[in-house]
Amino acid sequence: MFQMIGEVLTLTRWEWFKLRRRRVPWILLAVSVLLLQIAYWVAYAVSRIGEDVTFGAGGRVSVGGDFHEVLAFPNSAGIGLAFSHGFSAILIMILAVSLTGSEYGWGTVRTVLARGAGRWQLLASKLILVSILGAAALIAGTLALAISSLVASLTVESSDWIAASARWGEFARIFGKTVYGLLPYVVLAVFFAVVTTSSGAAIGLGLGYVLAENIVVGILSSFEWFERASGFILGQAVEVWLESADQMSLDAVSAGQPDALQGFLVSLAYIVVLSGLAFWIFQRRDIAGAKGE
Repeated sequence: MFQMIGEVLTLTRWEWFKLRRRRVPWILLAVSVLLLQIAYWVAYAVSRIGEDVTFGAGGRVSVGGDFHEVLAFPNSAGIGLAFSHGFSAILIMILAVSLTGSEYGWGTVRTVLARGAGRWQLLASKLILVSILGAAALIAGTLALAISSLVASLTVESSDWIAASARWGEFARIFGKTVYGLLPYVVLAVFFAVVTTSSGAAIGLGLGYVLAENIVVGILSSFEWFERASGFILGQAVEVWLESADQMSLDAVSAGQPDALQGFLVSLAYIVVLSGLAFWIFQRRDIAGAKGE
């Protein structure tokens, strides 16, 4: 058991050694941080004129004249995490496909397996690495928002960059739930990469799924029967789970928030089923040489 875990961790470290030399993860990280910064400074500009601003799926938040409640840290980071999930899911899918699908085109999957790496260990290492990098990207965005809060506080009279109402335990809970909300998209992207053995096709399927889901939900949301069934759609389940992030812990959710618990369980079902299918296909499919993609 410990030997297998050691093999997975060794492969994860090797995957990071390969990935860090590529431009893709750094570009995606820069895009993620930049989008958060744009959202923060737009909110700051709006707050200076006393208007309301919309953050993600959380609804309208009044930021006028109340720096401490919204734009000071860690409140700014909590709102930023809620705002970032939509584009973070897309970026993490691109990263997962880049790490998995591109190796089919290069033929490196076959090379690594020929050197004795186990199939499930190799795929598990990719899933673990992308999940860790997703959490690391959220941490980088949070640190950038902390710096922005500090800079913005210097322009607000009698304002500290740390919110007086800061709830650090609640913020940690929000962060954990946000990371969990990315996991189904990581698994979905890797599943598409394994099925298609092509990074281009996998990215197309991933982005196509997100777009199609939004279109279907937008069209059918007015029907009562669909409102009940929508909780079993991936994006809707994750959204319901994240909407409870600033309310209570998982224990409290299981006791008094059945919708949030359903979102958690449906997301977990997607993770288990899609990862199981990806491992099953990867274990049984012949790995060809370089495709030149």
